[in-house]
Amino acid sequence: MAEALSYDYLWQACQKEKQTNQLLLVPKTFYEDIIEYINSLPAPGPSEADSGMKANSIKLLNEIFERRKQKILLYVAYNKQLPQPISNLELEFYNRLIEVARATRLEHQSMRKSNGTALRSLKDIPEIILPSGNKVGPLKKDQVLEMKKDTDSDIEFLTKNMICERL
Repeated sequence: MAEALSYDYLWQACQKEKQTNQLLLVPKTFYEDIIEYINSLPAPGPSEADSGMKANSIKLLNEIFERRKQKILLYVAYNKQLPQPISNLELEFYNRLIEVARATRLEHQSMRKSNGTALRSLKDIPEIILPSGNKVGPLKKDQVLEMKKDTDSDIEFLTKNMICERL
């Protein structure tokens, strides 16, 4: 980490997270570094100065993580990419949430009951002309579209060119 780890650093990081709704940038190993710092603190002793520093550091770290999870939930809800760099732990949390969100979309479930093939766009695309002469688009990333059974060449074109994936 660029800044020396200390209780003050942890407290300031917690205060910054409280002051903004934006997800602040943190190093990929943010939590691992902080946990290593906390583990290096002396065990609570008889003096008032060190008696609560370890326990308070743990509380601050948990508060930071909980606040950042709430912010990540908003990124998932609005289908936004996370700012980079982001910690490994938060990136894993974000990816799991995205998987759950994609798996539980209403449009996915209704498409499976149809007679066509459901595809999901992998990126934003303008209107394009398919090999069959049909038009598709414009599509937003992760938008679901249904292709008729008789358009296998179009489906193959969309999947081979990494425009869409089958559901």
